[in-house]
Amino acid sequence: GKPSQRDKPIMKGQKCKNKVEMWTSKLGRTYRKDEVDFDAAKAELDAVRNLPENRRCADCGTRGTVWSSVNLGVFTCMRCGSFHRALGTHVSKPKGCTGTYLWYPDEVQRMKEIGNARAERIYGSSKAMESLPPSDASHGRWLEFFRDKYERRRWAETAEVRMKVPENGSKKCVGTTPRLPKVATGD
Repeated sequence: GKPSQRDKPIMKGQKCKNKVEMWTSKLGRTYRKDEVDFDAAKAELDAVRNLPENRRCADCGTRGTVWSSVNLGVFTCMRCGSFHRALGTHVSKPKGCTGTYLWYPDEVQRMKEIGNARAERIYGSSKAMESLPPSDASHGRWLEFFRDKYERRRWAETAEVRMKVPENGSKKCVGTTPRLPKVATGD
């Protein structure tokens, strides 16, 4: 497949005869291009995407997932994928699933670890569906829905809220961001 903007090679050892192309995934891990089996990664991604829970968009429920958000671990339809792109990469790192992008092992692993079923528990997707804008809503209204869901975590399950008991004994919420699985970076 064609490399995405993020998949541009980082050349190491520019003055050496045998240049080693190093590529960086959307999750930040660097790989030697010659050591990644992109066909195997794509096949594994397709298997995960074709699981029943990942065949419908994590955001609107439409059948057919052609995009994903690698860091959030969700599969989406084309339309919702465009809203993930609009959120900015500090919130969502979207990537196509249909063969135009090279997939790295850490990215496929993230999609396997989260996927749409777990994402529903993390981001409160079923509650979010109650606030889903009508299909003819403005771009701004749809974008606000996505900000509420992924940036503000408005519908995140309370079970995902981490509580800490300070020394004074009172319970204090120390963050509503769910603990997502760490992906080894090789560093």
